[in-house]
Amino acid sequence: AIMTVVIADVSMSLDNVLGVAGAAREHYVLLVFGLILSILLMATVATIISKWIKKYKWIGWLGLLAILAVAIQLIYSDLKIFI
Repeated sequence: AIMTVVIADVSMSLDNVLGVAGAAREHYVLLVFGLILSILLMATVATIISKWIKKYKWIGWLGLLAILAVAIQLIYSDLKIFI
């Protein structure tokens, strides 16, 4: 489980870096600003959301339902392609 979390964190971080780099293009000051801002936002928002999930359990269940809905839709669309 720990390895899965590490891989997910690395891939999301890489995705974030590529998004900021693509938006900044050749402006290095904008690139650094965007990376610092995204790191700060991810840290603060993740902390806030984790506090909300601890206080309001339904938020976690809502997230689980959203993931489940996406998973079912992906499975259904793949089955349509292969069958």
